[in-house]
Amino acid sequence: MIITNSGLVSKHRNRLHDDVHTWHGVFSHNGSWYGTLHLMTENEPGVYFVENSTNHSLVHNPFNVSESSPFVYGLIVSEQDDFNMLYSLTLTQQIAPDPTESNSRICVYLIGAKAAADPMIMPISFHGNTTCKW
Repeated sequence: MIITNSGLVSKHRNRLHDDVHTWHGVFSHNGSWYGTLHLMTENEPGVYFVENSTNHSLVHNPFNVSESSPFVYGLIVSEQDDFNMLYSLTLTQQIAPDPTESNSRICVYLIGAKAAADPMIMPISFHGNTTCKW
């Protein structure tokens, strides 16, 4: 099971940190997962993702999420961009492959916004017993 959450961020002295619009946490309640973040709208050059590390470096795909190690990322939206955007968060469970069966558990979140404070999030689960929550 994967659960994500989000929240507004308070200002901090780090310039890149100051530009973060929202922080989002990705948590696993069942195993280890590979994650990727992809911006799907081309008209938003100032939208990107940073890690919740000391230096807030850019997110590098794939990243890892496990029960003992959640992943936190910040969404940066520059002043020249609007909120008419769409991005995806994809999580694939790290399991030993079975060549006779497609047994990957996958959570895909389509995350968009028509305007500031007007989010639209669609969680999609693949493989029957996968639970993906926002």
